Amino acid sequence: MKDVEALRKFCLELSSDMPSPGGGTAAAAAGGMAASLLAMVCAITAKNKKHEARKPELEMLQASLLTLRDDLISHAREDADSYDKVVLASRARREDDNPKTVEDFQRALRHAASVPLETATACADVLEKSTRVAELGTPSASSDVGVAVLLAEAGFKGAAMNVNINLAGVSDAPFARHAREKLKKDEKRAKDHARDALSRLTGIDEN
Repeated sequence: MKDVEALRKFCLELSSDMPSPGGGTAAAAAGGMAASLLAMVCAITAKNKKHEARKPELEMLQASLLTLRDDLISHAREDADSYDKVVLASRARREDDNPKTVEDFQRALRHAASVPLETATACADVLEKSTRVAELGTPSASSDVGVAVLLAEAGFKGAAMNVNINLAGVSDAPFARHAREKLKKDEKRAKDHARDALSRLTGIDEN
């Protein structure tokens, strides 16, 4: 690893006595790492002359995975920021409980639910693409694809937890219902594609 200090700095932030960054950021980071690993497998396979016929599709897959990686990195920062805004809005409401502070708090909660919902969707997108990477990728990178699938699954599940935690305090029933419906659809998509991707890998013992 060329820049272990960057990882160390991130882990130090997570292990501090501050509540953010926290689980939502870690979930997005897991999804970002999953997308990165799958993009690497595409790049390794595409440059191998044995897989010349697959190169155009692999390059398209790689490009879409790099976009997902960048989106998930953004979600990691946004998740921490959204939590901080909830804390500030909650404090303001406690100090002066009036219609404005109540609405500000609700707005902050809705945003704090929306960010991990976007993370969950992106992780499901990564898992959807992992099935094709598992099929096209060089067998020597099967474990990389497997790790990516597990990371994306963890990212999805962690993000889903944060969605549900924040929705518990949201008073806007239509907003909460729509978010839960979307999360349920993404959950099925994530599970199906994770199972499919792992079943396509060679030399991997899921147990």
